[in-house]
Amino acid sequence: MFSTTLAGAILVLQTGYLLGDPTVQLPNGQISGFQTTTLENNALYAFLGIPYAAPPVGDLRFKAPQPAADWDGALETKKYSKTCFQVSSNNDNESEDCLYINVFTPELPSEDNDVSLPVMLYIHGGGFVGGSGGISPDLFINNGVVIASINYRLGIFGFISTQDEVIPGNFGLKDQRFAIQWVHDNIHLFGGNPDMVTIFGQSAGSASCAYQLLNQDSNGLFQAAILESGSSLSPWAFQRRSKAIAFKTASFLEPSFENSTDSQALLDYLLTLDARDIDSAAEQYHNYEYGPEDIEISQGFYWAPVVEVKNPDAFLTRKMYGLIQAGNVVRVPILIGFTSEEGLAFNGNANTLLDTMSVYDENLAWIVPNDMAIFDETKRTEMGGLIRDLYTGGEPLAEHLGDGVRYSSDTSFTRSIIKHAELFSQVAETYFYVFSYSGQIGGNYAHYDGAESVGHNAEIPYLFCTGNGCDGSQYPEADEVTRQRLIKIWTDFAKYRNPTPEPSELLQNITWPLVSADGSDFYYLDIDENLEIKNHPKEDTYSRWTELYDSLDYNDFDTY
Repeated sequence: MFSTTLAGAILVLQTGYLLGDPTVQLPNGQISGFQTTTLENNALYAFLGIPYAAPPVGDLRFKAPQPAADWDGALETKKYSKTCFQVSSNNDNESEDCLYINVFTPELPSEDNDVSLPVMLYIHGGGFVGGSGGISPDLFINNGVVIASINYRLGIFGFISTQDEVIPGNFGLKDQRFAIQWVHDNIHLFGGNPDMVTIFGQSAGSASCAYQLLNQDSNGLFQAAILESGSSLSPWAFQRRSKAIAFKTASFLEPSFENSTDSQALLDYLLTLDARDIDSAAEQYHNYEYGPEDIEISQGFYWAPVVEVKNPDAFLTRKMYGLIQAGNVVRVPILIGFTSEEGLAFNGNANTLLDTMSVYDENLAWIVPNDMAIFDETKRTEMGGLIRDLYTGGEPLAEHLGDGVRYSSDTSFTRSIIKHAELFSQVAETYFYVFSYSGQIGGNYAHYDGAESVGHNAEIPYLFCTGNGCDGSQYPEADEVTRQRLIKIWTDFAKYRNPTPEPSELLQNITWPLVSADGSDFYYLDIDENLEIKNHPKEDTYSRWTELYDSLDYNDFDTY
């Protein structure tokens, strides 16, 4: 089977020197964390593995999250909890009991000091099948914000759906929303301002933030969002055939489900199983078949958000595109963007890329996004030819690997993210960026003629570091300047809802304009060694993609 998943890096806090045991009294009970310092000698108070929901085990498996139980005494919160089960990873650190939040703050309130700092809640990436809330918070602490991170259910545990009321799905998104509520209700106890919360994430974490923007029950729970390389419109961030996937996966454990559609029988059976057996079956599905539907990065991850049938705990019951287009969103300022060539991260091997492009050349229907809803094979192949024309002028993709990478970037990331910003700008302030800086901190990517040079995940190491990794003297000066710029932009946006609230020499005194609500201009900041305000990202291919979409006798899109 050909598939690619988004591997979100798992970042780890190094605790350094223990200076004390700070405590916080939560409604559920007291917690005891630890105090340390950043490399710049700023105080950092950390509380790791705080329960924000009840363990989703037993009858709570495949159910919406429920409140955590109270506890007696001081709960020690000095190490990360176990991660949620990860598809394609099997180790003793995985558990269903994984719904925990981590909070890092530069200052705790006291009777004499009423602290109220901006708050940033990080939702990790990992393709909805991997990753955890283990982060390195030092740079955010140095810039005077409280930062929190979470685990949420992944893979089959977080995103199975039978597309009915029995297993409606989106449990991972519901976990995230539950954690956002927890932050709103409790973050003041850690020195955070519940009325200044910014949610942010990268890759599937970014798409998750975009989904949270669609849940209007969250109005007032957060006041801004940063979306790095992912959208609810991204084709990989949505699954249309989740019921078939659920039953096929179960059939690996019980063959009678091969031809079954009985959702209640499926749920009853899954509730009897050990979690590791369910996780293994989900992994087996990833090795099951290879066809156009199984190109996950462009057609949908197997375990991903769905549109639910109406049910008491529903998170999403309408298509994402229509919700954003109609303005049925949480109307807060957003900062959104991507790296200059996202697809490089998934096409590092030129021989594999050549093989993939050769398959596409022989099966042009495969490169057509499913959200175009073209079901006639002849018409779909014709559209595939038009799509290839955008990049090669009709010549084989296999003879133009750089253009193949550009296709990969556009169809999986840039097209949907630009469209998201375009639509969202009509109802809320929208800032856009392209991360183009190629440096040592961000890692090296393969080079292909005709493609840009900075791939998926490249900005993450500039935002998260710990200990000596935060020492800029070991990197080129431009790397350290870029790191300082990114963390200033991100934290200033959290503080002021504006990434450039005042002139800054570090940011070359730029004033970052909004994406125009009327569609006349699409300004963005190109983040390279020098910062530059530009207009209309990826203009040539994006405008031609939109022409293709506009040519359809169909506009009831889910993704784009």
